[in-house]
Amino acid sequence: MASTPWRLEQLWRVYLLAHEELTRELETERIHAAAGVSPERAEFLEGLPTRYVRTHSESEIEGHVALARQLETRPLAIEIVHERSVYRLSLLARDRAGLFAAVAGALSSFGMNILKAEAFSNAHGVVVDTFTFADPHRTLELNPSEVDRLRGIVRKVVEGKQDVEKLLRARPRPVLASRGAKLEPRVAFSNDASEAATLIEIVAEDRPGLLYDLAHAISDSGCNIEVVLIDTEAHKALDVFYVTADGRKLDGAVKDRLRDALVEACAAR
Repeated sequence: MASTPWRLEQLWRVYLLAHEELTRELETERIHAAAGVSPERAEFLEGLPTRYVRTHSESEIEGHVALARQLETRPLAIEIVHERSVYRLSLLARDRAGLFAAVAGALSSFGMNILKAEAFSNAHGVVVDTFTFADPHRTLELNPSEVDRLRGIVRKVVEGKQDVEKLLRARPRPVLASRGAKLEPRVAFSNDASEAATLIEIVAEDRPGLLYDLAHAISDSGCNIEVVLIDTEAHKALDVFYVTADGRKLDGAVKDRLRDALVEACAAR
């Protein structure tokens, strides 16, 4: 039986409540002195949120440890794998302003549909970004060499050798949702969910490039993204950011400016 719009909205509200409870204190609960693992893995895990080990398999963690090893000789390490009907990109690099936004923008410019994303950092300043995305036009499946080209674009964008805004402008314009499906964006701040950061929860109509625009707005406001969790359901996007400014939670003036910037970023390009 088809669900009515009212029922779908109620289900979405239940999902939001559950998501809020699951992400509460995410930025605060960190791994310290991991036991029963190798010294290399313990060093890698130090300072990562406890959620990281709950949401990643043993093989995924081993893969990330191997990628972290590459940082001894290069500025970033990238892996793209195909799993069933989706792809997963893992990127490890030293933390820098705009890093998460750059990767999101590169994927969007390539026509990929980002379904889920996480961004964590450990105690040594190594960022672990993971993006699960769909390839709606089967670009990577039909042209395997395009995986290498995508990897190269991500690398160039992160290293500042390619302008992500220029790439996004060249992307075909997306088909917008019908007026009846239009969702007014909602932006909420909380300084109570974490001891060290401000939680920002954004619910908006999903579209290509949305995650880039939101992350770019946060970075452009002088704020630092500490942790990111995003998810999509139908045409709705739920993005959760833990953010600091100058190492502290956001004050009222910064939140007001950032709220306006995020609402504007939710508008279609």
